[in-house]
Amino acid sequence: MPLTNPDEGRMLLREVEKQPNKFVFGVKGAIFNTVLALVTPIARDGDLGKEYAQAHTYLLDLPGRGKTAILKYLSAAITAKLGRIDGRADTLPSDLTGYEHVDRFTGTRTLLKGPLHSNIFFDDEINRTPPKGQSPMLGGMEGGYVIMNVTNIKTGELEAKRFPLYPISDDPNETRMFFICLATANPIEFEGTYPLSEAQKERFTYGIRMGLPDRENEMMIRPWNVAGKKVETVMDLATLLDIQDMVKQIRLSQAAEEYVMRLIENSRPYSQDLEEWSKIKPRKATRELVDFINRYVISGCSPRRNFHIVGAAQAFAFMRGENETATVDDVRAIAPITMEHVILLQPRAEGDDITPRKLVQKIIDETILP
Repeated sequence: MPLTNPDEGRMLLREVEKQPNKFVFGVKGAIFNTVLALVTPIARDGDLGKEYAQAHTYLLDLPGRGKTAILKYLSAAITAKLGRIDGRADTLPSDLTGYEHVDRFTGTRTLLKGPLHSNIFFDDEINRTPPKGQSPMLGGMEGGYVIMNVTNIKTGELEAKRFPLYPISDDPNETRMFFICLATANPIEFEGTYPLSEAQKERFTYGIRMGLPDRENEMMIRPWNVAGKKVETVMDLATLLDIQDMVKQIRLSQAAEEYVMRLIENSRPYSQDLEEWSKIKPRKATRELVDFINRYVISGCSPRRNFHIVGAAQAFAFMRGENETATVDDVRAIAPITMEHVILLQPRAEGDDITPRKLVQKIIDETILP
């Protein structure tokens, strides 16, 4: 029976949120934001038009801060088909998609599906995989499918076949799909890492930084505080999709809609305006912010980022107890984790100690409220 009670849905999400908090201390914000991703509705390309899908998420920070543990224990709290790959320099596309195995003695062909064929795909240390190895993820993250070369049993020829990602049950008549990519990444300055392409970053709704726990929480990191505890399975994917359906019903207020547009426009330098329209569009921002963006930004948010910011605001509003309308404050709350990872900075920004986090916070602070 479908779940229709929003309060019950929020209660279940809080239970999911509790699971990694049993083992990882002092990063409740990162855990909350990752739970937020599970119910964030994002419009993506389907075969015949746009359809709703899940909000792909990656956690970026230094090693040893709990990124892998958070994603591992959140995934374990949900009954789903899980797939995982660990980033390596020798990863091939077939390591993600799978391949057709031919027995050289009998000629029997067996389709071996890779970890990408899953509901929750966990890519640990994604930026240790070279771009070629990551390429199958683009189709999975945006289009919700995997393409594999398989033999046509009638003609005996290899042909490309699409596999949808991914039914929520083994029922052959199942039509509901759930696919989310949860990834961890190390800072690009670390040895053996590859920068994610701009196209791939754009497909991630959330880019979440962990941060350090405070001293009190760090003192909780002792074996006797975590050994023997178990993750509890809280819900299945059907329930999770029911909650996402409730989130979809939330609409942004008129002021929040306008605020989303102002944030996106204010992230773009004048050079983008001149390239696209041969004129400068007015900004609802302080003069200082406009000059700052023109100096330090190569390219700001794309039009597609509207889907991500709006979906995140809907989910945040739902989590705080709202069932109808997301406000400007909801948009402000999720702007950093939806914008920081997609803004491309000028090389001079690093020398002037300008980070994506500082830049997005300045956009939030100096964008004129509607």
